[in-house]
Amino acid sequence: LEARLAATLDSASALEIPNEFDAIMSRAGARGLNATTSYEATRYFVEMPSNRAELWFALESARMKDPVFRGFYPELDVVKEERRMRLETSPGALLQTALLAAAYEVHPYGVPVIGHASDLDRLTRGQAEDYFRRYYGARNAVVAIVGSVDPDQIIQWANAYFGDLREGEPPPLVVAEEPPQRGVRRIEVEYDAEPQLAMAWRGVSGDHPDAPALAVLAVALTGGRTSALYRRLVTADRTALQVSAFQGPGFLGPRLFWITGAPRAPHASDELEESIRDEIRKIQETPPSGAVMQRIRNQIRAGDYRRLGRNFQLAGQLADSEATFGDWRTTFRLSQAVVDVTPEDVQRVAREYLKDSSLTVATLVRPASEGPTP
Repeated sequence: LEARLAATLDSASALEIPNEFDAIMSRAGARGLNATTSYEATRYFVEMPSNRAELWFALESARMKDPVFRGFYPELDVVKEERRMRLETSPGALLQTALLAAAYEVHPYGVPVIGHASDLDRLTRGQAEDYFRRYYGARNAVVAIVGSVDPDQIIQWANAYFGDLREGEPPPLVVAEEPPQRGVRRIEVEYDAEPQLAMAWRGVSGDHPDAPALAVLAVALTGGRTSALYRRLVTADRTALQVSAFQGPGFLGPRLFWITGAPRAPHASDELEESIRDEIRKIQETPPSGAVMQRIRNQIRAGDYRRLGRNFQLAGQLADSEATFGDWRTTFRLSQAVVDVTPEDVQRVAREYLKDSSLTVATLVRPASEGPTP
């Protein structure tokens, strides 16, 4: 069977020019042609000279209307190898994947975006093509173009090249609701690497009114050298090599509020956990000062300017906002909502969300020795 498959793949490869899409775009001056996949969207992006914009419309519309899946199985092997590299041999990815599986009992966020190895082993070309025909249609697609272009001309090309694109089906709604968590969940991941710690509390979706305050809380804890946890763990106590706080995964579903760190030898993960808990208690008891809040606002504004200062990044923000909320302006409203957070808001969300009844803790540990070394 493997010999027949190899022969069929060889026959199919004779009918295609590998990477020709990329080659045509590169000859036209394009750069950064790539794609990413998250829980809620797949993004395709490229930078190219404005006078070659019509070429993008011609090539991308052909790819969306009538793609050829002749190279499916070689590309599937590439995805499998990518999964092995990113998930199975990365200590941090292993730890976070295990934590997600423990924190989510029913929601899809508990499954890696790239899927399980067994999912990829069973995936067929027919299944992939059916998925594409169902969901890669006009109703689910958003295009953002930023640069020195004529908007009227862009609209004309969009109608000409994409006007007859099939509508497609809306993606199925995720209706799963996590059951109540009844206490701290703890897991250990054995891997031959330096120890790591991940703590994650049940949080809110990205469009929840409390999401901006949780974003500010993350900056207060680990946003730069003057943040509470960095200053204590990395600079003062020197018990950690690094520490980070963020919200994720995804955006539309029930996210987690994460704090991750790597202990500095000879210190251990349980020391980091206790120090993290102590700093959280401080914020729960006393809101951040006005000076701290101003520093955070300045950091957030500077980050917004950097993120939106390049055409490439601005296009991504606009497309994400339109696809997620149905309005490209929402990205700017969310940025302003973060700036408007008060010290009392930060204290309130720390009290409400960072509690043991919603906490999952994962630690990366070396495998126990199977016996004495001879």
